[in-house]
Amino acid sequence: MKKYFLGVMLSCLLLIPQVVLGVTCSAGNLYQAEINLDKDKIGMNEKAFISINTNYEYTADFYSFNNSIATVSKEGIISPIKYGNALIRTTITFLKNGSIVATCPAVLSLDVVSSDSSLKSLNLEEIDISKTFNPQNLEYSVTVPYKIDKVNIIAVANNPQATINGLGRRYLEVGENVFDILVTASDSTTTTYKIKVIREDASNDNTLKSLNIENYNLTPPFNSGTYRYSLEVNEDVEEINIMGDPNQEGAKINGLGLHKLASGVSVYVISVTAENKDTLEYTIEVTKLNGSSILDDLKVKDYKLQENFEKDKYTYNLTVGNNVVNLDILAKSSKTADITISGNTDLKEGLNEIFIKVTETGKSSSTYKIIVNKLNAEEEKALAKNNLLLRILLIIFIISIIIMVTVIGIFIKRNMKKNYLINKKKGKGKK
Repeated sequence: MKKYFLGVMLSCLLLIPQVVLGVTCSAGNLYQAEINLDKDKIGMNEKAFISINTNYEYTADFYSFNNSIATVSKEGIISPIKYGNALIRTTITFLKNGSIVATCPAVLSLDVVSSDSSLKSLNLEEIDISKTFNPQNLEYSVTVPYKIDKVNIIAVANNPQATINGLGRRYLEVGENVFDILVTASDSTTTTYKIKVIREDASNDNTLKSLNIENYNLTPPFNSGTYRYSLEVNEDVEEINIMGDPNQEGAKINGLGLHKLASGVSVYVISVTAENKDTLEYTIEVTKLNGSSILDDLKVKDYKLQENFEKDKYTYNLTVGNNVVNLDILAKSSKTADITISGNTDLKEGLNEIFIKVTETGKSSSTYKIIVNKLNAEEEKALAKNNLLLRILLIIFIISIIIMVTVIGIFIKRNMKKNYLINKKKGKGKK
């Protein structure tokens, strides 16, 4: 009966081993043994020892469930192979007079750990810093444009058992942003990497690098500091494609793309918004020459247009003084034409547009345009000064011409008189 009891106890202990750092193994109330590991973690250059403490005669067998992690000798010395968790089974066999009286198994757990808290790679998703990465270099600095308002920190540890804190998406303020990446090895050794991300301030550049209409040339040719342009197209043109690029990559442009053309003059505004929200506007005026109605003559009372009038020319320019408020437009066409003039009253300083729409009976209408530059007081004063200087120079030039002609006349007259006297003297001598 006693042997049967011991056999049942032995079977139960074999089927349900205990995973512990140390265990007191007992068989009934008679046989006990303490099985202990001297440490629960070892590095790759360390060893662990299994010790057994009992008052009874025994033998011990050791077995590693995962030899790829650690091996165990017949003396109970554990040697690490690679990082991970090792499970070592220890079986105590109690003896009495050389015969087996009880068996006690136990499974001990041991972690093979690393002190490697270095990184294998470190990078930002938005800007590549991997080429400058070195595991021994713990600090990095990178400058990003204002449009990048967040970065995603990505890193891989040299040891898979190490843990990394500080990864993931981080939002950026303007200026310096410092992020710590803490790497903790499996033996609790730590290393901190630092990334300093400098986010540039918002740009105030709201100018264009290019502006054009596909297949056409603007007047005047594009310049980033010129904000008004014009274009005339034939009557069969139904749409235009406005294209442009900002000087600063982060600026936003509105007004580009395809636009349907209406008869007469169409005005298109291209607005450029800088990163700091400052906005600048470029204007393109497109005249569609699709009307069959024409003017026979176009004048402005008391002024002369800068360009000579031509029936098939639809845009003209004029400069007036600061005191001019209204302009009298003299437009002539056939007797059956209806002429409508707008924009010639209440002129403001700067550029004003006057539209002359002419519609002949049975024909489509056309629109002529006069761009009036009304000078401000300082511009008018400067212009008057320049005109006065020109007049003075002209007067000096005319006086110089008169003096020169007079001197030449006197010189010629003297020479003629001299020659006359010489010839007369010679005539007397011959007699």
